[in-house]
Amino acid sequence: MVNSVKARWLWWLRATRPRTLPLSVLPTAIGIAWAWRDGAFNCATACGTLLCAVLLQVLANYVNELGDYERGADTPDRIGPPRAVALGAISPAAMRKASLVLSAIILALGVWLVRQAGWWLLAVGLAALALAWLYTTGTRPLAYVGFGEAAALVFFGIVPAAGAYAIEHSRLATEPILSGIAFGCFAAAVLGINNLRDVDRDRACGKRTLAVRLGTTRATTLVQFLLGVPYAVAIVLSSATAEAAATVATLPLVWRIGRELQSADGAQYTVLLERTVRAASLYGVLLGAAIVGATVR
Repeated sequence: MVNSVKARWLWWLRATRPRTLPLSVLPTAIGIAWAWRDGAFNCATACGTLLCAVLLQVLANYVNELGDYERGADTPDRIGPPRAVALGAISPAAMRKASLVLSAIILALGVWLVRQAGWWLLAVGLAALALAWLYTTGTRPLAYVGFGEAAALVFFGIVPAAGAYAIEHSRLATEPILSGIAFGCFAAAVLGINNLRDVDRDRACGKRTLAVRLGTTRATTLVQFLLGVPYAVAIVLSSATAEAAATVATLPLVWRIGRELQSADGAQYTVLLERTVRAASLYGVLLGAAIVGATVR
Protein backbone atom coordinates (compact mmCIF):
# COMPACT_ATOMS: atom_id res chain seq x y z
CA MET A 1 0.00 0.00 0.00
CA VAL A 2 2.78 2.41 0.96
CA ASN A 3 4.68 1.57 -2.22
CA SER A 4 1.61 2.11 -4.40
CA VAL A 5 0.91 5.50 -2.82
CA LYS A 6 4.56 6.46 -3.29
CA ALA A 7 4.43 5.34 -6.92
CA ARG A 8 1.35 7.47 -7.59
CA TRP A 9 3.00 10.53 -6.09
CA LEU A 10 6.10 9.90 -8.18
CA TRP A 11 3.94 9.95 -11.30
CA TRP A 12 2.40 13.27 -10.25
CA LEU A 13 5.90 14.60 -9.69
CA ARG A 14 7.08 13.36 -13.08
CA ALA A 15 4.07 15.02 -14.71
CA THR A 16 5.34 18.39 -13.48
CA ARG A 17 8.42 17.80 -15.70
CA PRO A 18 10.77 19.12 -13.01
CA ARG A 19 13.80 19.29 -15.31
CA THR A 20 12.06 21.96 -17.39
CA LEU A 21 10.98 24.16 -14.46
CA PRO A 22 14.06 26.44 -14.78
CA LEU A 23 12.40 27.75 -17.95
CA SER A 24 9.84 29.58 -15.78
CA VAL A 25 11.98 30.23 -12.71
CA LEU A 26 14.93 31.88 -14.47
CA PRO A 27 13.22 34.66 -16.47
CA THR A 28 11.10 35.52 -13.43
CA ALA A 29 14.14 35.60 -11.13
CA ILE A 30 16.08 37.74 -13.62
CA GLY A 31 13.20 40.22 -13.84
CA ILE A 32 13.25 40.47 -10.04
CA ALA A 33 17.04 40.86 -10.08
CA TRP A 34 16.83 43.79 -12.49
CA ALA A 35 14.23 45.41 -10.22
CA TRP A 36 16.52 44.89 -7.21
CA ARG A 37 19.33 46.55 -9.14
CA ASP A 38 17.03 49.53 -9.70
CA GLY A 39 16.21 49.78 -6.00
CA ALA A 40 12.80 48.11 -5.98
CA PHE A 41 12.42 44.79 -4.16
CA ASN A 42 9.79 43.30 -1.89
CA CYS A 43 10.50 39.80 -0.59
CA ALA A 44 6.82 38.83 -0.27
CA THR A 45 5.82 39.83 -3.80
CA ALA A 46 9.04 38.42 -5.26
CA CYS A 47 8.39 35.02 -3.66
CA GLY A 48 4.74 35.15 -4.69
CA THR A 49 5.70 35.95 -8.28
CA LEU A 50 8.20 33.09 -8.42
CA LEU A 51 5.68 30.65 -6.97
CA CYS A 52 3.01 31.78 -9.42
CA ALA A 53 5.40 31.32 -12.36
CA VAL A 54 6.29 27.78 -11.29
CA LEU A 55 2.66 26.81 -10.69
CA LEU A 56 1.68 28.15 -14.10
CA GLN A 57 4.29 25.97 -15.76
CA VAL A 58 3.19 22.92 -13.76
CA LEU A 59 -0.40 23.64 -14.80
CA ALA A 60 0.65 23.94 -18.44
CA ASN A 61 2.46 20.59 -18.19
CA TYR A 62 -0.52 18.89 -16.57
CA VAL A 63 -2.95 20.22 -19.17
CA ASN A 64 -0.48 19.31 -21.90
CA GLU A 65 -0.52 15.68 -20.75
CA LEU A 66 -4.30 15.71 -20.73
CA GLY A 67 -4.77 17.42 -24.10
CA ASP A 68 -2.15 15.39 -25.97
CA TYR A 69 -3.58 12.16 -24.60
CA GLU A 70 -7.14 13.05 -25.57
CA ARG A 71 -6.05 14.00 -29.11
CA GLY A 72 -3.87 10.94 -29.61
CA ALA A 73 -0.52 12.74 -29.68
CA ASP A 74 0.71 10.87 -26.58
CA THR A 75 0.63 7.08 -26.59
CA PRO A 76 2.45 4.48 -24.45
CA ASP A 77 5.05 3.88 -27.19
CA ARG A 78 6.02 7.55 -27.70
CA ILE A 79 9.68 8.55 -27.92
CA GLY A 80 10.91 10.54 -24.93
CA PRO A 81 9.98 10.65 -21.23
CA PRO A 82 6.89 8.57 -20.30
CA ARG A 83 3.62 10.42 -19.91
CA ALA A 84 1.53 9.47 -16.89
CA VAL A 85 -1.89 9.86 -18.51
CA ALA A 86 -0.89 8.01 -21.69
CA LEU A 87 0.43 5.09 -19.61
CA GLY A 88 -2.64 5.00 -17.36
CA ALA A 89 -0.70 5.91 -14.22
CA ILE A 90 -2.95 8.96 -13.78
CA SER A 91 -6.50 8.96 -15.12
CA PRO A 92 -7.65 11.78 -17.42
CA ALA A 93 -10.36 12.68 -14.88
CA ALA A 94 -7.80 12.95 -12.06
CA MET A 95 -5.48 15.07 -14.21
CA ARG A 96 -8.34 17.39 -15.16
CA LYS A 97 -9.40 17.75 -11.53
CA ALA A 98 -5.82 18.46 -10.42
CA SER A 99 -5.48 21.06 -13.19
CA LEU A 100 -8.67 22.81 -12.08
CA VAL A 101 -7.55 22.84 -8.44
CA LEU A 102 -4.15 24.20 -9.49
CA SER A 103 -5.86 26.87 -11.59
CA ALA A 104 -7.86 27.97 -8.53
CA ILE A 105 -4.69 28.20 -6.43
CA ILE A 106 -2.95 30.24 -9.13
CA LEU A 107 -5.97 32.52 -9.43
CA ALA A 108 -6.03 33.11 -5.66
CA LEU A 109 -2.31 33.87 -5.61
CA GLY A 110 -2.74 36.10 -8.63
CA VAL A 111 -5.50 38.11 -6.95
CA TRP A 112 -3.15 38.74 -4.02
CA LEU A 113 -0.41 39.89 -6.39
CA VAL A 114 -2.90 42.13 -8.21
CA ARG A 115 -3.73 43.83 -4.91
CA GLN A 116 -0.02 44.45 -4.36
CA ALA A 117 0.96 45.47 -7.90
CA GLY A 118 -2.15 46.90 -9.55
CA TRP A 119 -5.06 45.86 -11.73
CA TRP A 120 -2.97 45.78 -14.92
CA LEU A 121 -1.61 42.44 -13.68
CA LEU A 122 -5.07 40.86 -13.79
CA ALA A 123 -5.19 40.91 -17.59
CA VAL A 124 -1.69 39.45 -17.87
CA GLY A 125 -2.42 36.74 -15.32
CA LEU A 126 -5.72 35.72 -16.92
CA ALA A 127 -4.02 35.55 -20.32
CA ALA A 128 -1.28 33.28 -18.91
CA LEU A 129 -3.89 31.09 -17.21
CA ALA A 130 -5.92 30.86 -20.41
CA LEU A 131 -2.80 29.96 -22.40
CA ALA A 132 -2.03 27.06 -20.06
CA TRP A 133 -5.42 25.56 -20.96
CA LEU A 134 -5.66 26.59 -24.62
CA TYR A 135 -2.20 25.32 -25.51
CA THR A 136 -3.40 21.72 -26.00
CA THR A 137 -7.14 21.88 -25.26
CA GLY A 138 -10.12 23.61 -26.85
CA THR A 139 -11.37 23.54 -30.42
CA ARG A 140 -8.10 24.89 -31.91
CA PRO A 141 -5.23 24.36 -29.45
CA LEU A 142 -2.25 26.63 -30.07
CA ALA A 143 0.18 23.69 -30.12
CA TYR A 144 -1.84 22.05 -32.90
CA VAL A 145 -1.81 25.02 -35.28
CA GLY A 146 1.86 25.99 -35.12
CA PHE A 147 1.81 28.73 -32.47
CA GLY A 148 3.63 26.79 -29.74
CA GLU A 149 7.03 28.43 -30.19
CA ALA A 150 5.53 31.92 -30.32
CA ALA A 151 3.57 31.24 -27.13
CA ALA A 152 6.73 29.97 -25.42
CA LEU A 153 8.67 33.08 -26.46
CA VAL A 154 6.05 35.39 -24.99
CA PHE A 155 4.84 33.51 -21.90
CA PHE A 156 8.06 31.75 -20.88
CA GLY A 157 10.27 34.73 -21.60
CA ILE A 158 9.01 38.26 -22.08
CA VAL A 159 5.97 38.10 -19.79
CA PRO A 160 7.66 36.55 -16.71
CA ALA A 161 10.80 38.70 -16.96
CA ALA A 162 9.13 42.02 -17.76
CA GLY A 163 6.13 41.20 -15.57
CA ALA A 164 8.25 40.32 -12.53
CA TYR A 165 10.13 43.59 -12.92
CA ALA A 166 6.89 45.56 -13.25
CA ILE A 167 5.39 43.94 -10.16
CA GLU A 168 8.37 45.14 -8.15
CA HIS A 169 8.94 48.51 -9.85
CA SER A 170 5.50 49.43 -11.26
CA ARG A 171 6.94 50.11 -14.71
CA LEU A 172 8.68 48.40 -17.61
CA ALA A 173 12.36 48.60 -18.49
CA THR A 174 14.54 47.61 -21.43
CA GLU A 175 16.83 45.14 -19.65
CA PRO A 176 14.15 42.75 -18.35
CA ILE A 177 12.38 42.82 -21.72
CA LEU A 178 15.61 41.92 -23.52
CA SER A 179 16.37 39.25 -20.93
CA GLY A 180 12.87 37.89 -21.44
CA ILE A 181 13.49 37.63 -25.18
CA ALA A 182 16.65 35.61 -24.48
CA PHE A 183 14.91 33.18 -22.13
CA GLY A 184 11.85 33.02 -24.37
CA CYS A 185 14.04 31.95 -27.27
CA PHE A 186 15.58 29.22 -25.14
CA ALA A 187 12.08 28.01 -24.19
CA ALA A 188 10.94 28.14 -27.82
CA ALA A 189 14.06 26.19 -28.84
CA VAL A 190 13.30 23.51 -26.25
CA LEU A 191 9.78 23.21 -27.62
CA GLY A 192 11.11 23.20 -31.17
CA ILE A 193 13.48 20.30 -30.39
CA ASN A 194 10.60 18.45 -28.74
CA ASN A 195 8.49 18.94 -31.87
CA LEU A 196 11.32 17.77 -34.14
CA ARG A 197 11.51 14.56 -32.10
CA ASP A 198 7.74 14.01 -32.34
CA VAL A 199 7.24 15.23 -35.92
CA ASP A 200 6.13 11.90 -37.40
CA ARG A 201 3.62 11.12 -34.64
CA ASP A 202 2.34 14.71 -34.65
CA ARG A 203 1.83 14.60 -38.40
CA ALA A 204 -0.07 11.33 -38.10
CA CYS A 205 -2.48 12.64 -35.43
CA GLY A 206 -3.05 16.05 -37.07
CA LYS A 207 -0.89 18.11 -34.71
CA ARG A 208 0.35 20.85 -37.05
CA THR A 209 3.42 22.05 -35.16
CA LEU A 210 6.00 24.23 -36.89
CA ALA A 211 8.13 21.12 -37.40
CA VAL A 212 5.23 19.57 -39.31
CA ARG A 213 4.44 22.75 -41.23
CA LEU A 214 8.01 23.69 -42.12
CA GLY A 215 9.59 20.27 -42.42
CA THR A 216 12.53 19.08 -40.35
CA THR A 217 15.24 20.97 -42.28
CA ARG A 218 13.68 24.41 -41.94
CA ALA A 219 12.43 23.69 -38.42
CA THR A 220 15.99 22.76 -37.43
CA THR A 221 17.27 26.04 -38.88
CA LEU A 222 14.63 27.91 -36.87
CA VAL A 223 15.74 26.21 -33.64
CA GLN A 224 19.37 27.08 -34.40
CA PHE A 225 18.35 30.70 -34.91
CA LEU A 226 16.45 30.72 -31.61
CA LEU A 227 19.53 29.33 -29.86
CA GLY A 228 21.61 32.18 -31.24
CA VAL A 229 19.33 35.03 -30.17
CA PRO A 230 20.29 34.97 -26.44
CA TYR A 231 23.89 35.77 -27.39
CA ALA A 232 22.86 38.74 -29.49
CA VAL A 233 20.89 39.87 -26.42
CA ALA A 234 23.98 39.35 -24.26
CA ILE A 235 25.98 41.69 -26.49
CA VAL A 236 23.30 44.38 -26.21
CA LEU A 237 22.98 43.96 -22.43
CA SER A 238 26.75 44.09 -21.97
CA SER A 239 26.82 47.57 -23.49
CA ALA A 240 24.96 48.77 -20.38
CA THR A 241 26.07 46.11 -17.88
CA ALA A 242 29.49 44.83 -18.86
CA GLU A 243 29.25 41.77 -16.63
CA ALA A 244 26.37 40.43 -18.76
CA ALA A 245 29.01 39.37 -21.30
CA ALA A 246 29.76 36.45 -18.96
CA THR A 247 26.75 34.63 -20.43
CA VAL A 248 28.71 34.18 -23.66
CA ALA A 249 30.66 31.48 -21.80
CA THR A 250 27.72 29.15 -22.55
CA LEU A 251 27.98 29.71 -26.30
CA PRO A 252 30.20 26.64 -26.97
CA LEU A 253 27.59 24.42 -25.31
CA VAL A 254 24.80 25.86 -27.44
CA TRP A 255 26.92 25.85 -30.60
CA ARG A 256 27.43 22.11 -30.18
CA ILE A 257 23.70 21.55 -29.65
CA GLY A 258 22.92 23.47 -32.82
CA ARG A 259 25.46 21.49 -34.80
CA GLU A 260 24.25 18.10 -33.52
CA LEU A 261 20.64 18.99 -34.33
CA GLN A 262 21.47 18.65 -38.01
CA SER A 263 21.98 14.89 -37.70
CA ALA A 264 19.84 14.09 -34.66
CA ASP A 265 17.20 11.38 -34.76
CA GLY A 266 14.71 9.83 -32.34
CA ALA A 267 15.91 9.69 -28.75
CA GLN A 268 18.91 11.89 -29.58
CA TYR A 269 16.49 14.84 -29.59
CA THR A 270 15.62 14.12 -25.95
CA VAL A 271 19.29 14.37 -25.00
CA LEU A 272 19.66 17.65 -26.91
CA LEU A 273 16.49 18.97 -25.28
CA GLU A 274 17.86 18.30 -21.80
CA ARG A 275 21.21 19.87 -22.71
CA THR A 276 19.39 22.97 -23.97
CA VAL A 277 17.60 23.35 -20.64
CA ARG A 278 20.94 23.02 -18.84
CA ALA A 279 22.55 25.61 -21.12
CA ALA A 280 19.63 28.01 -20.51
CA SER A 281 19.97 27.43 -16.77
CA LEU A 282 23.69 28.21 -16.83
CA TYR A 283 23.00 31.28 -18.95
CA GLY A 284 20.49 32.43 -16.33
CA VAL A 285 22.83 31.82 -13.42
CA LEU A 286 25.60 33.78 -15.13
CA LEU A 287 23.25 36.63 -16.00
CA GLY A 288 21.93 36.74 -12.45
CA ALA A 289 25.47 36.81 -11.08
CA ALA A 290 26.31 39.60 -13.53
CA ILE A 291 23.39 41.72 -12.31
CA VAL A 292 24.34 41.18 -8.67
CA GLY A 293 28.00 41.88 -9.39
CA ALA A 294 27.23 45.06 -11.28
CA THR A 295 24.97 46.26 -8.45
CA VAL A 296 27.27 45.65 -5.50
CA ARG A 297 30.55 46.71 -7.09
